[in-house]
Amino acid sequence: MAEKFLFKKVDEMSGREMYCVERLRTNTFVTEQKITLPELDDTDLTATQVFLLNDAQNNALATCRVFKDENLGWMFGRVAVDKETRGQHLGTKMMQAVHNFLREKGAKAVVCHAQISAEAFYQSLGYQEFGAPFDEGGVKHIMMKKELD
Repeated sequence: MAEKFLFKKVDEMSGREMYCVERLRTNTFVTEQKITLPELDDTDLTATQVFLLNDAQNNALATCRVFKDENLGWMFGRVAVDKETRGQHLGTKMMQAVHNFLREKGAKAVVCHAQISAEAFYQSLGYQEFGAPFDEGGVKHIMMKKELD
């Protein structure tokens, strides 16, 4: 069965969907990674939330958000996969769905602030690093870009 990732603005999401997405993000970034920056921010109000819920629709299995940055163009962030489903390639499938979504929007490239620990994952999807590593919320990151042609 092919996973069907949903692409919705916050205003289009049900309360249940938003709850599931935010619970996964909080579990990943706050509980696991101990990041102390606010998990929700104003970008969430305009970004497209990408997510896959479990069959019971009480948990998000994978999520990220996609948005247009006025300086860098199309970006994504807050990439999280549920701890219990890691290793099932949901991250790869979600990023492929994001790439297709952006191609439909006419995007030529996409960038992200990749955690250094995820750099090899993004490289496997065709991303290339640029710039110097930097700290974001106590976690080392690197800018990465993929051409979507």
